[in-house]
Amino acid sequence: MIGEYPFSVQQIQPQIEDVFTKLQTWLHDDAKAILHCYLLQFGVDIVAPPAFVLFSARIFSSAESAIYPALFLLLIHLAMTMHNIPRRIKGRGKQLVILEGDYLYAHLLFILYQTGCLNLLERFSRLIREMNEGTVMRRLYEQGGLIMAGDQMKEILGKQYGLFFAECCDLGGLFAGQQQAEVSLLRQFGNDFGIAYGAQEAGLGPAVYEPLLDQAFGLLDDLQVAKEKDDLKEYARQLVVAPKGLKFRSAVQA
Repeated sequence: MIGEYPFSVQQIQPQIEDVFTKLQTWLHDDAKAILHCYLLQFGVDIVAPPAFVLFSARIFSSAESAIYPALFLLLIHLAMTMHNIPRRIKGRGKQLVILEGDYLYAHLLFILYQTGCLNLLERFSRLIREMNEGTVMRRLYEQGGLIMAGDQMKEILGKQYGLFFAECCDLGGLFAGQQQAEVSLLRQFGNDFGIAYGAQEAGLGPAVYEPLLDQAFGLLDDLQVAKEKDDLKEYARQLVVAPKGLKFRSAVQA
């Protein structure tokens, strides 16, 4: 269960709890132990993916309508993070961590089947491919001693983070009953927010990420739905400006 709430998620707390309860139900015991072991090495707050999905659904309908997509995107984030951890550790354990990430992806495929949501497999496959491509591009830049700037930075961080948060917002709106055209601004908000968040994570500083964040919030303001969108905006703002280390630590227990 979730033990700490440094961010303003009280409005969707019951639904977040539901997502993590379902995660506990679907995961095998050894998968729970794996996540608990590596939890402190995670970058993006593990509550952020489901929170973005649930807040997005709440704008149009209710957070209850998007419990399953919140769970799916949480699993993608967890597995992707496991694949990125090996670059920060030494020894033979690197290959094991990658295999453990694959193990979590296998859980995702199984849950998609069990919940009758295999129709999402194609879009998730594209998302995972693009996120991996962004990670590879960034690593090549870092190994070459290059500094991301301008369009190159936006392309790389857009693949690493932008597309993921765009998908969170998109699926939240779609599961709330909206048509694709109606959630296009929300998806673009997620993309621009993700780039801003990635810039902050990359240590590029407020001069870089604050204009990107303002651009994202401008899109959210243009959304012709007044209900609850300010809660998503405030949560997104806190997620970027919060001090490093202020993250949820006990959402997954063995």
